Amino acid sequence: PPVVIRSIYQALTNMGFKTGNLLEPSCGIGNFIGMRPEALADSKIYGVELDGISGRIAQQLYQQSSIAVQGFEKTDLPDSFFDVAVGNVPFGDFKLYDRKHNAMEFKVHDHFIAKSIDHVRPGGIVAVITTKGTLDKQNSTVRKYLAQRAELIGAIRLPNTAFKADAGTEVTSDILFFQKRERKIVTEPDWVHLGLTEDKIPVNSYFVEHPEMILGYMIRDTGRFGENSNLTACVNDNPDFDLQEALSHAVSNIHAQITDFERTVEEGEEPEEYLPADPDV
Repeated sequence: PPVVIRSIYQALTNMGFKTGNLLEPSCGIGNFIGMRPEALADSKIYGVELDGISGRIAQQLYQQSSIAVQGFEKTDLPDSFFDVAVGNVPFGDFKLYDRKHNAMEFKVHDHFIAKSIDHVRPGGIVAVITTKGTLDKQNSTVRKYLAQRAELIGAIRLPNTAFKADAGTEVTSDILFFQKRERKIVTEPDWVHLGLTEDKIPVNSYFVEHPEMILGYMIRDTGRFGENSNLTACVNDNPDFDLQEALSHAVSNIHAQITDFERTVEEGEEPEEYLPADPDV
């Protein structure tokens, strides 16, 4: 929905993003490209889209952008090049073969996030919409992998009806904001692990510490599998609920600053020279 796209750009603007190289790894017909605010008009945008029809539509609509019509796993993009990566990653219970960026054989949504982090420069931001499974799944392998490479600076859990009007589907999804680290860490931040809500619903520890970032409340989803279901969902049955207002308030709670790429040199290590990426090239 447009309101979700606008909220992501608002968060990026609050972080100080003005211009640079922007990657959208699953761009569809280019809704994120078309809705970027005027303040970001000078950014160089690179889009990737697997579907041939959608990708060619995006190429025609946004001829000043670079749109590759191919699978993200097949793109030969440079690592540590983009300032920001945004988008709505594909959700799915399948894996993509990508020898360099998916050696862990993550599910498609987690693969897209991990690969996007690789392509963003240190200090850059990855802001993506993904299934709640990324943060809430019992197996923490994906979160450990991401936490080594990026800091989770914020997350917003959307109610399961947020996409119903536009996509005709009820799915609980999260907007995640990561800032890439300059070097990997081995310590595990709290959000790698799960906790419980006051109603004893398992959720990511981030949402236990920041319940205001859940735009509704968590329930057991007994629809398909009955009372013994382990599935959960975020619902909001408030008739006066305003998604735009709720997102605006949640975005105001996310604090980060996009930093310039200043690589520090370890003692005994030869310094390397870096030039800032030219958005015109």
